[in-house]
Amino acid sequence: MATSKPALSEKLPAKAPRIVGQNDQEKFHQGIHRRVAERAYGLYEAYGHEHGNDRAHWLQAQNEILQHGLEVRESGSWLSINASLPDVDGDDIEVCLEPNRVIIRAEKSEATQTTESHTQGLAQRELFLMEDLLAEIDPETVSGSFNDQKLTLMVKKRYPVTRASTEEPSTQS
Repeated sequence: MATSKPALSEKLPAKAPRIVGQNDQEKFHQGIHRRVAERAYGLYEAYGHEHGNDRAHWLQAQNEILQHGLEVRESGSWLSINASLPDVDGDDIEVCLEPNRVIIRAEKSEATQTTESHTQGLAQRELFLMEDLLAEIDPETVSGSFNDQKLTLMVKKRYPVTRASTEEPSTQS
């Protein structure tokens, strides 16, 4: 009796992004700070090394580096956070969740070509997507996947603890 192997699906299995733990959040934020500082200095140079515009350059650099573009939807006690990330590999995605904010860092591959030597190659570029959340979340409950160039995160909303639920029942004598 002949056995057959199942046909290979053309779809690759979903990859999980790396969730940045609390211990690594400082390093993650330092990376963002470094990129913003580099861009702010580039703006300073582009404007002729003119002093007195450091705050304006910093804010412009922040707006350029920390892009918006996340789709956030509420569904009951959960938030769904989605991002389209073309030309990104699932292994190159990091997600940093805070109670009221999510930041996604991805390394994006871009084709490069020089006109002089007609050589081609790939350049890696960091992409940061950030969104302030209207609902407070519990970062410990996040699950995520990356499939077909789309990142999907699910995270539970954190509800404030009410005073009545934290008080011990009173005993009357």
